[in-house]
Amino acid sequence: MAFDGELVRMENGRWARFQQCRILNAGHPDHEGPTILVAVELEDSLQSALDAAQASVESYRRRGIPVRVQLDDASPGRVNVEVLSQAASAGVH
Repeated sequence: MAFDGELVRMENGRWARFQQCRILNAGHPDHEGPTILVAVELEDSLQSALDAAQASVESYRRRGIPVRVQLDDASPGRVNVEVLSQAASAGVH
């Protein structure tokens, strides 16, 4: 099961991020519809940044160092690679 904001590599090799999308009910615009989790493909400028980050992450993980990759919402086009403490390594896969 994916979570909101999770980065994934799709079958076509492109990167996407899961996000909650609201389903609008055209017959009842005053009522909020349910939400679904959708993988939204990221723009080209982020594709190469995530490819580079993946290579870096794989290098750390081969050495047993847990890391996490996140997109920086404050700086579009920036990818953050964070080294986690050993205690947090149980949640990294």
